Amino acid sequence: MDELFILLYRTAILWLVALLVFRMMGKRTLAKMGPFDFAVIIMIGEAVAIGMEDSKTPLINAIGITVLLGLLQYLLTWLNVRFRWLEKMTQGTSTRLIHNGHIDQHMLKKERVSNADLFMELRKNDVPLKDVSEARLEPTGDISVKKKTSQSSSKSSKGNSGSQN
Repeated sequence: MDELFILLYRTAILWLVALLVFRMMGKRTLAKMGPFDFAVIIMIGEAVAIGMEDSKTPLINAIGITVLLGLLQYLLTWLNVRFRWLEKMTQGTSTRLIHNGHIDQHMLKKERVSNADLFMELRKNDVPLKDVSEARLEPTGDISVKKKTSQSSSKSSKGNSGSQN
């Protein structure tokens, strides 16, 4: 019975610490994880799990590791905002997959994105390929799609209708 109480106590404390650390890390970190964000969350999960499971490990060790990882992630995010070169190194940059309605097959292969995935994103955004000004694979893995401006769309539709006559 004492073991169960200790396990529940340790779990509650570490849950609270993890909750506070994740709140400290900020909304953006949890909403759009980059590679470092993902690694830190896994490391925090491991530290919390060891602290819950191993009653021989002092609780303060798990708390300390969890808080330290959260602080390091907060510091990295703070530095990324101030130093573009560091952000590029830790978060990566976006890659152009479509330019003016033309798919860059080389970049799709390089980034390991299938045509099916790309067209699925176009359907989600309700944008036909011919109307895409640019589509980019973001560092988070999302594909952002920018439509051609209405002025350039109307020019191309006028040009197409004129050439068909």
